[in-house]
Amino acid sequence: MRKKWIRGGIFLCLVLLLLSNLNRILCVKSPHGVDQTRYLYVQPKNKIDVLFLGSSHVHCNVNTQLLWDEYGMAAYLMTGAEQPLWNSYYNLKEALKTQKPKLVVLDMFCPSRFYDDFQPGWADENLDGMRISLNKLEAVYTSVQEEQSHFFLGFTEYHSRYDQLTAEDFQNFVWNRKTQERWKGYTPLNRHAELTEPDMSHVTTSQEMTEKSKEYFEKIVELTKKEGITLALISGPYLLEERDQEVYNSIGQLAEKDGLLFWNTNTPARYREMGLDFSTDYADHAHLNEAGGAKYTAYLGKWLSQNYSFPDRRGQKGYESWENQLMKSGE
Repeated sequence: MRKKWIRGGIFLCLVLLLLSNLNRILCVKSPHGVDQTRYLYVQPKNKIDVLFLGSSHVHCNVNTQLLWDEYGMAAYLMTGAEQPLWNSYYNLKEALKTQKPKLVVLDMFCPSRFYDDFQPGWADENLDGMRISLNKLEAVYTSVQEEQSHFFLGFTEYHSRYDQLTAEDFQNFVWNRKTQERWKGYTPLNRHAELTEPDMSHVTTSQEMTEKSKEYFEKIVELTKKEGITLALISGPYLLEERDQEVYNSIGQLAEKDGLLFWNTNTPARYREMGLDFSTDYADHAHLNEAGGAKYTAYLGKWLSQNYSFPDRRGQKGYESWENQLMKSGE
């Protein structure tokens, strides 16, 4: 009888190991949100000092290697394509399970541009990488109205991936953890677009965020205060529109009320300070290319270092994965 139980236990362990490895192979991978969340779980525990939340305006533009090289900043980009503030909130809650960041940098692009209470178009990028938990369940119900079980469980789409597998799908194993640790979310774009510089200095009126966005903004403010985390608000360079600027004017007022700094780089003066060239430094209307991202990262790093305190971790034990980081091309 005892041998039977032992054999049964061994068989069960083998089945679970097989299913776990199949899950690692078949799960959806994407450097525009899914991977940023999934790779959080392999980061060294309690080593992330600066956590970025927000949209692709962060992970396509902010070079975490440059922030490390210049400031010793142990930064991580837990961002996703068109990430609304409710997903930023649940991502923050998820990160706090394993990390104790000193500074959270929140991108405010999405609440300025998108006004729907449910934004399913990019929900998979902002939900698929999260492990099944009560936090994910709340994130799903807040994010989508339809196919909630699909977004919660994730594996419902595995059957369609058998003929789409690539070499990357076979790299997501425990023995590759040290390699996975070296990616901090940065996804540069190598395209080139010639654009015309916008100037919204004439826009002085204000337009509030939607009630839902405002609710989750306040939740983020409250959670960071509760956890003793400093919060910074940013908006990176892109071709903003008048409505965006109206919302930014309102965000500036909210930030002042909450004692926060909001750093909107979308002004002609700041374009000059960055040395940004609209004929060479953009990938498209919304994102910088790698060269433009280097300029923005240098400018952002300087602003953060002048206004906030974070440790210089260069040479410290436990931070080796920041020394020679990986990049994933966003194409």
